[in-house]
Amino acid sequence: MHTSVPSIDFHPFLHGSASDRQRIASAFDAALSSVGFIRLYNHGIEQHKIDECFQWSKRLFAFSTAEKEAMLQSSGPDKRGYTSIGREKVRDQIVMNESFGYGNPEDNERPNSWPTEELLPGFRCFMEDFFQVQISHGNVHFCTWKSDNPEMQDCARLIHHMLNCLDLALDLNTKDSFGQYHASSLFNTSLIHYPAVPVGQLSSGKLTRNPAHSDFGTLTLLFQDEVGGLEVADMSSTSNAASATVERSGRFIHADPEVGTIMVNVGYLLMRWTNGRWRNTVHRVSEPPHWKEQSLQGSNIDDTRNRGGDGLETIPERYSIAYFSSPDPATVIEALSCCCTDQAPKKSINAGEYLRKKTAAAYTQGVPV
Repeated sequence: MHTSVPSIDFHPFLHGSASDRQRIASAFDAALSSVGFIRLYNHGIEQHKIDECFQWSKRLFAFSTAEKEAMLQSSGPDKRGYTSIGREKVRDQIVMNESFGYGNPEDNERPNSWPTEELLPGFRCFMEDFFQVQISHGNVHFCTWKSDNPEMQDCARLIHHMLNCLDLALDLNTKDSFGQYHASSLFNTSLIHYPAVPVGQLSSGKLTRNPAHSDFGTLTLLFQDEVGGLEVADMSSTSNAASATVERSGRFIHADPEVGTIMVNVGYLLMRWTNGRWRNTVHRVSEPPHWKEQSLQGSNIDDTRNRGGDGLETIPERYSIAYFSSPDPATVIEALSCCCTDQAPKKSINAGEYLRKKTAAAYTQGVPV
């Protein structure tokens, strides 16, 4: 039984000795094998840059519905941009958030859809910088932002460092290394806004901020604001790993936000790559712990700042930033030989085809609610 998400200090891997790197790689292996989530600190992304990203996100979602809908995804889930409440579903449950997605600026097959410079000057420049700094894999050469501190990095660079860490954890040779299959860095960033919602509608199950689900790709980075609400399933508490079953019968761990840390979790494709060694753990966004406890106790929350115009107790709005990494689309995911036991591995799958299918299924063309 797991009661918390393991915390790992990444500084020794980034700047330590060979033995330090091996120690952190072993810690990654243990955490991903047991919980599937890590709370990472000393990761190298400057806190002021994370704070600024949240400020930009708040400015974006403060625009009128008409202004945001001008940034709507233009034709299906492969186009980036604004996604209104009601367009994304999980098991036919409407996800009660709005989001803005963008990806690698050099991904010409899936162009980004930005607000105009007149509407939000500086937004595009900052977001492209937050996504990536020049890294040393293959032909990846983009982004202009440079930190005053050469030890600092961005999301793409951090992903590649963690892929190196995973190589070391499994003692992979160059032929099998994860980094070579992510050379194009075709990753995705999602700015997410959960509007304020009456507490009773969440506790009753009438609405959900984000129902239990698991991620699709390789690794996800999640930045949280101070509101909280992320819950991580203890996958040992249920015999069935399906998200719907876990939500009904599994036990969930609160993963409260901590300044300076990033939540890291395993996506489905990485789970398949390791033949289930690393867990593709189910997680959800619910009421923050103190709200849930008081709701279960039936007590009232005497705080007029958390009441809407109709007097109902309201859970405050929440912001998060998710950074999804995935392999290059042509990658064929086959179980690594070092992860194969007597149990036969699942058949190979094409990363690009799988991601397109799963992403398309998450969206509906219905009228936003």
